Amino acid sequence: MLDHIGYSQSMVHDRRAAWREHDAIMSGKRQATTEITAGSKGEGFTAPFESDTDCVILSNNTLCRLPDDDTVQLPDTHYEFIMDYEHCHPGHFRLELKHTGTLEISNIEEALFVHDNGRTFISSAKYRKSFIDKTNETVSGPALTGCTEYLSWDHVYAFPCTSQQQLLSEWINRPRHHHWPSSDLISEVSELQAQMVPVGCKSSEHKDIEWRVCFIFSEQKLTDSWNGKQYKVYILLKLLTKSQLKPINDVISSYLLKNIMLWFTEQNPTQIFKKQHLFQNVISCLRNLKDAIHANYLPYYMVPSRNLLTGRMIPDQQQQLIAKLDELIQEGPLVIMRCPKVLTALNMSPTELARKGRWRNKLEKLYLQRENIWPTYWWPGMETKRLHQLVWSDPHYASMRDKLRKMLWPEWKQSQRDYFGRVLKRKVAGALS
Repeated sequence: MLDHIGYSQSMVHDRRAAWREHDAIMSGKRQATTEITAGSKGEGFTAPFESDTDCVILSNNTLCRLPDDDTVQLPDTHYEFIMDYEHCHPGHFRLELKHTGTLEISNIEEALFVHDNGRTFISSAKYRKSFIDKTNETVSGPALTGCTEYLSWDHVYAFPCTSQQQLLSEWINRPRHHHWPSSDLISEVSELQAQMVPVGCKSSEHKDIEWRVCFIFSEQKLTDSWNGKQYKVYILLKLLTKSQLKPINDVISSYLLKNIMLWFTEQNPTQIFKKQHLFQNVISCLRNLKDAIHANYLPYYMVPSRNLLTGRMIPDQQQQLIAKLDELIQEGPLVIMRCPKVLTALNMSPTELARKGRWRNKLEKLYLQRENIWPTYWWPGMETKRLHQLVWSDPHYASMRDKLRKMLWPEWKQSQRDYFGRVLKRKVAGALS
């Protein structure tokens, strides 16, 4: 059933390929930044209109490192920051300016300040605000958020960090009893750059000047290694959270669930990840989530000393979530019937479900291919009107648009032309959400 509603391994693979192709095209056209589609979109686990699109925009002319990491020699054009963890919560740092780049970056310059100790640091709050002043977005954690009628997104402006091996030393060396991740995967993960995002620990009095370390490429490498029996546990957790926990409050994010699943994958033998154990694994993860909420403690998978639940909920929210999770756990496997998407699919005949699944997968692949035509024509500074002219005149784009119309809207030729774009967008969003 999950394969037919958009979560087959081939569909997950195609999403990953499409988003990473998009990032490569966009990054190749920008000298100053690198674009990364993060979260469930970049991992391939959600359809185009199913959730927010998380985009991390890395500054290519900036680098952060720990004081004893001098392995990378920077050109004079780059800004260099030293990560100071003194008086910071685990996983958070203050960034001290070590070198000012000859290529001046106004967003950085606006956020620099001189501390009482005479050293120059960069404020995470001021850095975020410097981008808000140039957009219509609003702040949520480290991200600038925005939306249209059908899409929503989080943009995080971040710095690359080259000290990932020191930061991950505990993760790299901790004992593992079930051979996941493998030694080869651990080695690959430890080679991938970390990122510093502009947000402090919620409970810190210095949160406005703290930055948080994250490991986007490393986590993607780990989730890429999950097989279908593993990632489908995560999918069901996300669907249950959306229908059952989100109405209570927004405390439980997909990121928290991903950490629950990463720990679960490491701490259990591969033999339990079989089709017949799917429900049992979902219930086990719900128990782990309940235990974490009860203790108000969920260690970050990559840096366990950081508690992902610090400052996230008040006692009333905690008790409501525990009560709801108890209810879900007691219900057992039938709990999946609380997911509207699952319930709808299970009410179809096997033939109808398979037919509709083939149709939706064809539609999504076509949509993803069409959307990746846009960045091939885009260049920094291009006017939106000119971009639309170029894309709409592309015969390949026109062909795919017509195929979408035929799949979703067979009677489109009888409709008024003024409504073509709006109606098609609404129909695509409805099918791929």
